[in-house]
Amino acid sequence: MEGNNFTDEELSSDMEFDLDPCFINTKYECLRPTPLKPKYNQCLVELLEVIEHARELNGEERNALSYRHAIAALKAYPRNIESYAEARKIIGIGPKIGNHIKEFLTTGTIPEAEEINASEKYQTLDIFSRVYGVGYKTARKWYQKGYKSIRECMKDPYLTHVQRLGLELFDDFQKKMSRQDIQEILDILNKVIKTMYPDCMITPVGGYRRGKEFSGDLDVVVSHPQETVANNLLKDIVEILINKGHLKHKLFYGQPSAKNKKDVPSELISSHKNIMDNLDKCFCAFIQPSTRICRQVDLIIAPYSQYPTTVLGWTGSKQFERSIRNFAKKEKKMTFASHGLFLNVVPRRRVCVTSEKDVFDILGIPWVEPEMRNC
Repeated sequence: MEGNNFTDEELSSDMEFDLDPCFINTKYECLRPTPLKPKYNQCLVELLEVIEHARELNGEERNALSYRHAIAALKAYPRNIESYAEARKIIGIGPKIGNHIKEFLTTGTIPEAEEINASEKYQTLDIFSRVYGVGYKTARKWYQKGYKSIRECMKDPYLTHVQRLGLELFDDFQKKMSRQDIQEILDILNKVIKTMYPDCMITPVGGYRRGKEFSGDLDVVVSHPQETVANNLLKDIVEILINKGHLKHKLFYGQPSAKNKKDVPSELISSHKNIMDNLDKCFCAFIQPSTRICRQVDLIIAPYSQYPTTVLGWTGSKQFERSIRNFAKKEKKMTFASHGLFLNVVPRRRVCVTSEKDVFDILGIPWVEPEMRNC
């Protein structure tokens, strides 16, 4: 994260630099609410997001993370930024990003972001990176081979099974789902699952739970009060979805963990959130009946004791979850993951939680509604 050491000259050259007193100025995004769409600084945020994404596409993860911290702060900031010095007071905004903000305040845009947006390389890498199962490294490899389109990528002789499926499903997966589309799929899942197991808990998470109007995929956490039932839950659900014609492809099926990491396709590890969290899961291409479009639906099975942390871990956002993990580790000497909250002692000890709020309370974090976890 960029530091906040600045000179007296920098401050004196711009007098209006006091931060809004309502803003929670912290390096931990989980300590403050962040709306889905910022009320202020939206254009500035969108331009910085272009630069952040370009850094990701180029493999500059550390630099991209610096931008994510700054963007998260600006999304939560309760008024428009008015000066360079004001921006530099915000934890996570250093001189480089501060200069971009100064450019924006002066000209209404950020030249680097405009150049990136107009770049053929950026546009191509962005498309490739949106293929299911393709990480940024593979996207760059395809671009270096001279590929310029999805059709050209499909001719690559070294495609893995996951990549080939991702390319075949690309057009369908790029069609966003409205909340009505998602509700249609949830109704099917509820009917199918609860016919077999009436006591199952079925919770849509991800961007849908955070309030997004349109989503690229649907993550659903399923649990059952009886642990013995949970052991066979994924197999039973997937079998009946296939038999009823709802599930076209299993993109991934199993329980990834550190122990069997070598058996998990590397492109999934690099491109899919939370895949190594020790939970049974099936990532699938689900046929939406009303449109016949294949939708990306991720089913995650949580043992009853891990249900609260799984719902929290899969709700997101990516930056919010990263922040909770860092806060737990650095401030509380604990480990937070989708499969549990643990004390970092030898041997490591699981902390019992019965709700999402328990996790916040144990960590000493103020409760944040899912709709305000959009950092």
